[in-house]
Amino acid sequence: MQLTTDELKVLRKAADRTRQVVKIEKLPEDQRELVAAFARRLNEVPPHLIAQLKKTILKSVSEEQPFFRQRRGIFVPPMSTDAIRSFAEKVRSAFLQPDKLQFPIMDVIEFRLGMIFDGFYIDVRDKESMGEDEGRVIGGTKGIALREDIYVGAWNGNGRDRFTACHELGHFLMHRTITMARTREDSDKIFCDAEWQADTFAGTLLFSPRHVGRFTDPDDVAHNCGMTGAAAKVMWSKYLAEGRFPRAAEMPRFF
Repeated sequence: MQLTTDELKVLRKAADRTRQVVKIEKLPEDQRELVAAFARRLNEVPPHLIAQLKKTILKSVSEEQPFFRQRRGIFVPPMSTDAIRSFAEKVRSAFLQPDKLQFPIMDVIEFRLGMIFDGFYIDVRDKESMGEDEGRVIGGTKGIALREDIYVGAWNGNGRDRFTACHELGHFLMHRTITMARTREDSDKIFCDAEWQADTFAGTLLFSPRHVGRFTDPDDVAHNCGMTGAAAKVMWSKYLAEGRFPRAAEMPRFF
């Protein structure tokens, strides 16, 4: 891969920014653990691989439906469903009280994520520049790009757009340090697919497994968690299969 001198300077500058120290002394104990989990790999990217970051683009596309994406994602280190759910729960705990249902995704990425990642930004772009891409995370940066209509829709509570924002946050937190990119092949396991991982993260972030006993059905989930009915049904079926629902006698009652 041939880069100009100016391109190398820009990439090295971006790499240097990712090595900044995050001060955690004044953070609560649970948030310290979260910051450590986010930052532990930032310094492990060898300088000679920094150029490869230009190749890594993680994005959501308009015609794709969460959990039913036609295209394969890039191949990434494996993460189990339980590991992703646990990670998403830590993210929720860092920004939201345990009893609250609806995750404030736009407030988090617009105003609060920069408190953890110095230099983090959200880039709102028009449809002309984004095309069919709803959101992007470009490897080696500390920003998330959202198409303008998705940005506005997510702020206005549109469930599909909120899922897209959570999906891109998942890419940013889990995949931003990926330096060598290739598309997942048929022989690769699904849990090594970046899109599957980001969907699993987004679904968990929006509908926490800690709250399964508080809903009567997927429509109740969709209404209270700010997600589409289709995504709520998928998460409901997954939690059922995983045995996460309490037995009837243990279900809390709400009058």
